[in-house]
Amino acid sequence: MPETLRINLARPIAGLHVVDGSGHSGLVGATADGDQHAVMETEQRRRLLELERQAEGLAQLCKTIDRIATQLNDHYQETIAENRGEIAKLAVEIARRILKWKTDEGDYDIHAVVEEALKQAPTRQNLVVRVNPEDLPHCQQLQQQHPDGPFAELNLCEMP
Repeated sequence: MPETLRINLARPIAGLHVVDGSGHSGLVGATADGDQHAVMETEQRRRLLELERQAEGLAQLCKTIDRIATQLNDHYQETIAENRGEIAKLAVEIARRILKWKTDEGDYDIHAVVEEALKQAPTRQNLVVRVNPEDLPHCQQLQQQHPDGPFAELNLCEMP
């Protein structure tokens, strides 16, 4: 009795041709062109379905992120509205501290400061400008150098 040939393979066989003793072959499995095409189409459909599933998941994530961003923006706007007065006070205090630091360091242009104050003054007649004692000589020098300038009509004196 002939023995049965047994072969153990690590992977499944996609298809094979069986050739009998006369040299004729017969198709077994999915090796024919039509069957290979069907297998490729099935794989492409599987991949397409997977891509569509991933696209749906990403669309859901985008909607979730958009909803979260809208909620954060709403919360931000509410927080600003509720704390507008405190924000203004904080801004003024920060500006005050920066100005104090700059004046303590002597990092300011007294000429520009006085000119800006003059722009804000309702009238220019009989104006008294009180300046830091260290700035008084510089301001008086500007008065002498530019008799027609904005400092000319000012009454300069030291701050007490």
